[in-house]
Amino acid sequence: MLKRSAPIVVGLGAIAYVSAVTQRSSMGVASLVASDRFHTNAQQLASLAVVQIIAYAVMQVPVGLLLDRFGSRRLLAFGAIAMGVGQYVVAFSSVLPEAALGRFLVGFGDAFTFISMIRLINGWYHGRRASQLQQWLGNAGQLGQVVSAVPFAFLLHLSGWQKAFTVWATIALIIGVVSFLVIRDEPNPESVHRPASLKESFALLRQSVGFASTRMAFWTHFSTQSTVTVLVLLWGVPFLEEGEGLPKNLALAMLSSTVFIGVGAGICYGFICSHLPQFRRRTILSVVLLMLGSWAFLLSWPGHAPAWAIWITIVCTAIASPSSMIAFDYSRQYIPKRQLGASNGFINIGGFVASLTMMYLVGLFLDLHHGLVAGTGEALYSIDGFRISLCCIFAVVGFGLWRYVVNEAATTE
Repeated sequence: MLKRSAPIVVGLGAIAYVSAVTQRSSMGVASLVASDRFHTNAQQLASLAVVQIIAYAVMQVPVGLLLDRFGSRRLLAFGAIAMGVGQYVVAFSSVLPEAALGRFLVGFGDAFTFISMIRLINGWYHGRRASQLQQWLGNAGQLGQVVSAVPFAFLLHLSGWQKAFTVWATIALIIGVVSFLVIRDEPNPESVHRPASLKESFALLRQSVGFASTRMAFWTHFSTQSTVTVLVLLWGVPFLEEGEGLPKNLALAMLSSTVFIGVGAGICYGFICSHLPQFRRRTILSVVLLMLGSWAFLLSWPGHAPAWAIWITIVCTAIASPSSMIAFDYSRQYIPKRQLGASNGFINIGGFVASLTMMYLVGLFLDLHHGLVAGTGEALYSIDGFRISLCCIFAVVGFGLWRYVVNEAATTE
């Protein structure tokens, strides 16, 4: 009976994660509609994404501590319900601050989902099977972006803002209720040893961060997940359209392709983690160096690069991104299960820190370059400006890769 229950329980956790990614990315699809609805400019509209990301990041470690204390079932249900409430607020909002509050709640609820799913997998599966499922389900969850880009966008166009967000909010609430009723944290809950208090959870987190293996996983996530996030969430469209001069449809197709490329690559990483774990280090080094090499090739191209050269960089960047899930295979191997939630919350911050750092540096150097060439008529989003500003990829990712190597060596001593 328990073996038959495992696919149902973990499958529901995966559905909750796909839903979370859909709720997370829904505003990107609705951004132009939101601009008209709230009569706002681009900078003000960006606040909807900023508050959502901040809520997600700030909650990672607290959610991890709560996860070790209360388990996946309660947190998956609570996160889905919080996202549903947030989407209802967005649906009926008439001014920007109301919508920002709704998106804050979406980011808040989203923070409960991913690491709860990872913990759920490790509660029901072990060994190779757990490694595979972590990789496959973690990357397959990104298909939620496709759900928001197709059925949600269609409903938004067909029925309008209020109905589209109301339907998606209702889906989140249903998933939350079903998760609470169906999911069990472990096949034998009575055998689970949880921290006696949040104070003990904090102590266990401090202990985990002291492990070189935890820091190795953190820098794995830092080095691999950030570049594609920066492109998809902020700088990809300006770079491809304004900088490289590509048609909008081609630029969007390139960015959208990262989801499908990532899912395919994730299947390969799942096989490596489950059957050839001794190659995890080589995999991380290979895909990160390949990505950095592709960016060096693209940014050194004189003038506008041909589409095939840009595709090479997009593919290499997309391949590197899902290797971030290897970080959670490291934590599964080295960190005791009772403190896995808080540790994974800490590890999951790595990519966020790198992404925000890179986003800020790209903008900073674009502005500095534009100031230096003021009076020449060169646009803010020029290819020369991006050629300089995107060099921060080498600094940020290179630093993370160095720290990964140092901590990996300390782990294997």
